[in-house]
Amino acid sequence: MRIHRQGRTKILRNARTVWTAGAIGVLVITSVTACGTSSGDGPTTTAISLTSTTPAATGAVDKVTWALPAGEPTTLDPAKAGDYSPNTVTVNLCESLLRLKPDFSAGPGLAESYTQPDPHTIVFRIRSGVKFWDDTPLTAADVTYSLRRNMDPEVGAVTASGFHAVTSIEASGPLEVTVRLSVPDAQFVNNMAGLAGAVSQQKFAEKAGRSYGTAQGGLMCTGPFSFGSWTPGDSIVIKRNDAYWDPALKPKAAQFSFRFVTDPSTLTSALVAGEIDGTYEAPVASLDALRASSGKVYFGPSTQSMAIGPATDSGPAADPRIRTAIDLAVDKTAIIKTALRGAGAPQKTFTPRLVWDASPARKIYEDGYAALEDTSKPNLDKAKQLVAEVKPTRPLVLAIGVGSPALTQTATIVQASAKQAGLDIEIKQLQPVEFSELFYDPSRRQGIDLVGTIGYLEVPGALSYAPLFTLPGGLFNWNNYHDAGVTAEIEAASAATDPAKTAEHFVKAQAIYAPARLQVTLANVHEVLYLNNRITGPPSSFAYISSPWAASVGAAS
Repeated sequence: MRIHRQGRTKILRNARTVWTAGAIGVLVITSVTACGTSSGDGPTTTAISLTSTTPAATGAVDKVTWALPAGEPTTLDPAKAGDYSPNTVTVNLCESLLRLKPDFSAGPGLAESYTQPDPHTIVFRIRSGVKFWDDTPLTAADVTYSLRRNMDPEVGAVTASGFHAVTSIEASGPLEVTVRLSVPDAQFVNNMAGLAGAVSQQKFAEKAGRSYGTAQGGLMCTGPFSFGSWTPGDSIVIKRNDAYWDPALKPKAAQFSFRFVTDPSTLTSALVAGEIDGTYEAPVASLDALRASSGKVYFGPSTQSMAIGPATDSGPAADPRIRTAIDLAVDKTAIIKTALRGAGAPQKTFTPRLVWDASPARKIYEDGYAALEDTSKPNLDKAKQLVAEVKPTRPLVLAIGVGSPALTQTATIVQASAKQAGLDIEIKQLQPVEFSELFYDPSRRQGIDLVGTIGYLEVPGALSYAPLFTLPGGLFNWNNYHDAGVTAEIEAASAATDPAKTAEHFVKAQAIYAPARLQVTLANVHEVLYLNNRITGPPSSFAYISSPWAASVGAAS
């Protein structure tokens, strides 16, 4: 699933993995050296170690206060959640059929296992003994209802595209759900590790109607925390579910209070003062202050990436030579040093490597990625040559959303770099609602050449993204890219039932479309987690976005 931090738009498609209830995930821990920035005028070299987890909690805590830097959610309805804030809260309330692990692999969740009797059929075995917060048992009917609702555009389901191949979802037994597909879809199973696979109680959701997931309507799910209260403009409170079914994930905190703090300086002050215990997406501009506090900053592997892409199929930005010129003009390492304060890494294409890191076909993906051109360092001469070939007659307009200092600084770097190559770029900052509308309404993209975003994928699978940019009619294929070879390989990758075959076809497609710079990928953005010294336990990787992370938070030793 992709969500744009400023765009608030989401897409979801994922990859196949086969597991049983006894499957054990392998923790991925990576170490890198990156350049950080001090609070002074220049960058300093700082070693950043990426880790997927934090030290385990040693005891219980009464209350944890947590920040939502992206602001107050518009909903907690899992069918409609599609951004940092709603996901951060909702994943602790409403569980999915699969559970995302800290290493970004998927394992059993509300479904204890699944089978695929044929490429067009998936049968989920629902875990017995699970109860909703009101003590009623989870049934296959609840799961069937929820999945249908999660794919229903009439509900406003932002997860609907992940069900593009589904023809039916039926309860085939008291604790069994069968999904049938029109074509094999190598992405579908891991979709169920995100909110596309989240389950709500049918009776409660139907009664609540459109108010489900709101401050007034509430929710009814099976997660480790239950919905407590929502004070608009102030906070959301969730409470420990003492009857939670999974003894390995019994919550250690009696209560979580989520505060809406969007100003980076205000958030930093509250964290340093201990008024807020922790946050994901801690402000990178405040890394020095946070590191100097009594708490700790963790950096984790992430599927977040910063990129700019064409918004139109006409004009200079629609020409791949111009996009390539921008890619070659920009010093990506400078962006990582300055805008991200070292909390990032070069990324060659729009699909982040973490999504295939736990795949059995990982080596195939890695070999394909290694073969792509490395543009982390600029090639200004080549960039100038391409601009001279096109001879654009007007400046390009680059739209970004307000509210992200890192993205604003990056846009300025891109503008200056392009200028050196002979290309003029005008930066147009849009308010959140205006920016969001770019992704839903083509008319809102009139007069805009490029769009800059920080986006993410919330579940595993190398095919989560590519179809959206490369296939005719793809949700993000705004420049009407079409290549018959790419289409054939993407379709073959999706239809393959062997993970190795999926990887082979994907890598072939990637080798064709990557030179077209359908997105100019500027950096992979690390997860930045801050915890004060009294708590520990949650994942430090971006897996928090789809997993019940708060259940692991407890007292530090």
